[in-house]
Amino acid sequence: MRVMFFLLTTAVCYLIMSAVVPPVRADEPKPEALKAEDVLGRMAKVYSGCKSYRDSGVVKTVFVQANGNRTVEKPFTTVFLRPDRFRFEFKENNGRGQERRYIIWRKGKEVQTWWDIKPGVEKPESLNLALAGATGVSDLSAHTVPALLLPKEVEGRRLMDMTEAKRIDDAKLDKVDCFRIEGKFGGNPTTLWIDQKSFLVRQIDAQNKFDDFRTETTTTYDPAIDDEIPDKKLEFDPPTQK
Repeated sequence: MRVMFFLLTTAVCYLIMSAVVPPVRADEPKPEALKAEDVLGRMAKVYSGCKSYRDSGVVKTVFVQANGNRTVEKPFTTVFLRPDRFRFEFKENNGRGQERRYIIWRKGKEVQTWWDIKPGVEKPESLNLALAGATGVSDLSAHTVPALLLPKEVEGRRLMDMTEAKRIDDAKLDKVDCFRIEGKFGGNPTTLWIDQKSFLVRQIDAQNKFDDFRTETTTTYDPAIDDEIPDKKLEFDPPTQK
């Protein structure tokens, strides 16, 4: 009886483990075998094929000048539900203790935006145009991920368009094992941190040089795909005009 009980218990445990832990495919290349273009290709496939996506993050830009450094932070959130639900928002402190908001929203064919700089709801002809209007002021956060989620709809340069892309040493970011891809994006030195399990972007480090100063920008993401997205997260909720 003890032998039978042991064998039965072992079999049950095996079945449970088989259900929880998917088998490793023999032809699945190990992380260390992937080239930069392989990682970027998988990243693109994950974003363009997901059912839903959400993130929160921040763009932190350090302006390095001869008379001292200045830091600007712009937190943002993205919520996306395929095929046509979308909401993006970023915030910015205007330097006088006031926080400004920029909201981009889409449901079906309807697109609306709100920006404190130009109070009032606007209705661009497309999501592509709405995102283009916010790309510069959001320090690219309005474009980077949406261009991956909707590659046939959102125009412009994508992360896969990095030139001179190469893998450098992998590293951990908040306990997450990441690939690191180094290259140039828009002609500027850029490093991507890509989650080794999900192939989602976790961080982008970029540098830019100007005539009398330079910038060091770090964009961090806390992303998730294929989660259930409550309607509340997709609401268009600009401030009420007084």
